[in-house]
Amino acid sequence: MSRFHAALKAFAPAAVLAGCLMAAAPADATQYFLASNTMDTSRTAHIYGPNGFDEYTYLAPIRFTAYEGASAVGESFNFLGFCVDIFHNIGLGALNLAYDDDYDLTTDSRYTTNTPFSGGTTLTGGQRVQVARLVNYGTLLYDNAPNTAETRDRLAALQGAIWQVINPGYSVVSSSASVNNYIATYSGANYLTALTGYGSVGGSINFITETGKYGIASAHQSFAFQAVPEPATWALMIGGFGAMGAVLRRSRRLALAPAA
Repeated sequence: MSRFHAALKAFAPAAVLAGCLMAAAPADATQYFLASNTMDTSRTAHIYGPNGFDEYTYLAPIRFTAYEGASAVGESFNFLGFCVDIFHNIGLGALNLAYDDDYDLTTDSRYTTNTPFSGGTTLTGGQRVQVARLVNYGTLLYDNAPNTAETRDRLAALQGAIWQVINPGYSVVSSSASVNNYIATYSGANYLTALTGYGSVGGSINFITETGKYGIASAHQSFAFQAVPEPATWALMIGGFGAMGAVLRRSRRLALAPAA
């Protein structure tokens, strides 16, 4: 049992996504203040990797209470985060950490110093798409599936599979045969066949890193969560739907009008 057992180590190679599959960072970064978090700690696993890498970790997504902005001001909201960074750690309970979505993550997160990291392993498009779908499916499960042992096994396996997809050189091994079977399914080539039952699985996610610490050894873990349209985007979408409805109504009236 490693030093991270008491502190929580839900890590994963930060080689993944960035607000979906964007090639560039967002024009205007959104800030998030992570106030606190909770996690199901009933599932655990070892992550094995090159050069004797062996870390013991809780195996589950993390539910955050957060604020938009750089401090706990305004109305809080919750989101389900999946860790994409096995080389850092984060605690459970009160956090009070500033994060943002300023980066498009395309490299691994194995930072060994506090000198900003540059370089790394670029993910393939297939890896990014798979991770995004696993994150979104995990959110659907969390929100809609019954709170059973099987659901908790599947959520744990989705987290483990995300780590393996990001860094194929590492293996996530649970003491549970059920969890290991799900990890193999979700990280495999035919994973899409298992992402069914709770709605359409999108490919859009947000990726957040600790503000001012991305690329350094003292950073906390990075996370991905299901993307939600900004209020302005919702307004545009609603306006667009309204315009489409007006066009359809007009077309129907024209179609029903008697010929001259």
